[in-house]
Amino acid sequence: MLFLVIGFISLVMMLFTNRFLVFGGLSIISFFIYFMMVGNGTWVTLLLFLFGIMLLILEVFIPDFGLIGIAGVAMIIFGYFTNRQDIWGSVLDLGLAIIIAVITAFILIQKGYKFLPGKSSLILGNSLYTQKGYTSGKDYTLYLGKKGTALTTLRPSGKVDISGKVLDVLSDGKIIVEGAMVQVIHVEGTKIIVKEL
Repeated sequence: MLFLVIGFISLVMMLFTNRFLVFGGLSIISFFIYFMMVGNGTWVTLLLFLFGIMLLILEVFIPDFGLIGIAGVAMIIFGYFTNRQDIWGSVLDLGLAIIIAVITAFILIQKGYKFLPGKSSLILGNSLYTQKGYTSGKDYTLYLGKKGTALTTLRPSGKVDISGKVLDVLSDGKIIVEGAMVQVIHVEGTKIIVKEL
């Protein structure tokens, strides 16, 4: 069981530090020793187990509705449990190893380690505020306070001509008839709200 625990802890360390090759290699060696010492010790079961772990790690990088992750879990279970005859001993060993690995991950997070350090392309690190010049679409705030003419009756949505530009707008709650003069009183993203003058 010791080598199984070392293998899972090495996997956690691999995902929370930049030493991918060191901890990845240590993990493979630990799993190899465990599979050769405990149970049938066949290469097929070890390869299935390792390939399942690789698929679980790949699941982090490829969004596919969990299909790769499910295949990974299935291969881990099949590879691990076909290696041993003692089912309850297998469950106990695997359960304890996973619990210790989760505790290790929790401790690393508490100490400030980040999941997949240096892989900032996976997660948006900065907030993109309008004040900093970022926009999610066209900026309609330039129409704030401007006046125009209703091209359709606003009940409450419709079209308005402002400075020769046709815009989709919402009234401030009242019905505004076609041809009425309106003014933009509020802009929220792509939502333009007008009132009748």
